[in-house]
Amino acid sequence: MGARGVDVFVGLLAGLGFIFIGTQFLTANMKQVVGPRFHTMMAGATGHPLRAAAVGTAAGAVIQSTNAVTFIVIALVSAGAATVREAMPIVTWSYAGSTLRLLVASLDLRSATLLAVGLIGIAFLLGYDRSARHRHLVAAILGLTLLLYGVQLMVESAVPLRQSETLRTVLALADRFYPWGFIAGTLIATVIQGQTVSVVAVALAEAGVLDPDQTVLVVVGANLGAGLQAIIQGAGLKGTHRQLNLYQLVLKLIGVAVLLPLLLLEHYAGVPTILALVALMPVGVALQVTAVHWLFQIVSALVASALNGPLFHLIERLSPPTDEEALAKPEFVDRRAVGQPLVALTMVEQEHRRLLRRLPDFLAPVREDAEAPPPLAPPAVLHAAGKELTATIDGFLKATLESTLPPAELERLMRRWNGNELLGALHGTLGELVPVLARAGDHPDTRRVRRAMAESLHTLLLVLIEEAEDTDAVERGVILHLTNDRSDLMRRIREDLSERADLPLAQRQAVWRATDLFERTNWLLRRYAINLGEREEAGPAAALTSGGGTVRG
Repeated sequence: MGARGVDVFVGLLAGLGFIFIGTQFLTANMKQVVGPRFHTMMAGATGHPLRAAAVGTAAGAVIQSTNAVTFIVIALVSAGAATVREAMPIVTWSYAGSTLRLLVASLDLRSATLLAVGLIGIAFLLGYDRSARHRHLVAAILGLTLLLYGVQLMVESAVPLRQSETLRTVLALADRFYPWGFIAGTLIATVIQGQTVSVVAVALAEAGVLDPDQTVLVVVGANLGAGLQAIIQGAGLKGTHRQLNLYQLVLKLIGVAVLLPLLLLEHYAGVPTILALVALMPVGVALQVTAVHWLFQIVSALVASALNGPLFHLIERLSPPTDEEALAKPEFVDRRAVGQPLVALTMVEQEHRRLLRRLPDFLAPVREDAEAPPPLAPPAVLHAAGKELTATIDGFLKATLESTLPPAELERLMRRWNGNELLGALHGTLGELVPVLARAGDHPDTRRVRRAMAESLHTLLLVLIEEAEDTDAVERGVILHLTNDRSDLMRRIREDLSERADLPLAQRQAVWRATDLFERTNWLLRRYAINLGEREEAGPAAALTSGGGTVRG
């Protein structure tokens, strides 16, 4: 390789580096700039196809990351603010909006890029990069500038390759196997972000290294590769989270199923289709290829929108909701009630009752009651679902707190907030206690201790549930009496087991750990009962809650 070859190689490598760094800066910081706003906009757009299409396109154009849009949608679905079917159009149309990056990269913006570098330098000089309000916007503009500079550097560095006999030979061989560009684009995009592959392909086409028809095939393949990459990255996802992951691949398959046969027909049969259409545009090859990329997204979005129902049923069959998701999904909390504090707090109380009623099911694996009904789910699932649901309720309470509340309602909200924290801690502690009790073994002494702990906690939980649901109860002395300090009892249990030489060390350690967790559970139940006893026993809230029905805002 001569000096000129080294310069070409270094230039191409530097161009790739600027493109990768710029893409990362742009997408990461735009998520910080507009992510929360689009979260709210998406929540309001779900269930309205046209509004969802507009918001999805805008989100893809501004955030420049369809994965980021998908993550926001997953958060909405997890919080119960939307169903997968309602949220699908947002993901569908975000791809059309994300084409804006490729469009900008296709334009000759050398002077604008240099001007942007100067302005960013001034922003750094003035300290805007350290401002909490402006630093993400400055970094996002810097990312876009680096991306554009990387494209220009690649174009300039790749121009000498047009004279390379080796490259001509390779491309001549590739022309004999027309689909090579599609295959190459697919394989590369499973490793590198699909749109980045398209940006590089456009730069090489602009430099005259790649023919327009092969560049178009690379772009189509890169779209499919992006869908495959999403599947690979989400290999551990299950349920509704995996549904949106699968949906991204389905979108890409739709675009390939429509565009690839037309391109093959045009190449082998000479029938004018896509390339003939974009050739009519009075623009350069870079913009023509970008137009094909945009056409891919639009065709995919239109077909997917028309087939939204059947596609949803197919994806739901491939990845049905998990038990954990069903238990973690709110039944009463509705974000539309945030502006109605009285209704919102009543919804939270109803969700808390759901969480309370699940607590006895944690103990099913360590109880010996043959007549007990089957539990809702294993302890690990109950724990994970409780953690997610209490987090959703926490976000709902924070949003409600932003409203102007009278002192009485504010105090009630803070009690519900405290109760939510305690319920989350109870789910976590019971989720840890039950496996520890199960490890205590079947030694007569450890089995006796396990049975006593399980039955004692089961009784405490039933009493607490009864008092929580009895809105007319004036005094809650029973649960407070039952949850008196048990530290002396737990200490005696540990001392008794320490004297048993025939007890295996692992079982002894399990019981010791169980006594600690039992004390913590007992304390949490007492705190929850105290918090419960402090709530208002009369007024409109009690009347609404005692109705037993679902309240919707």
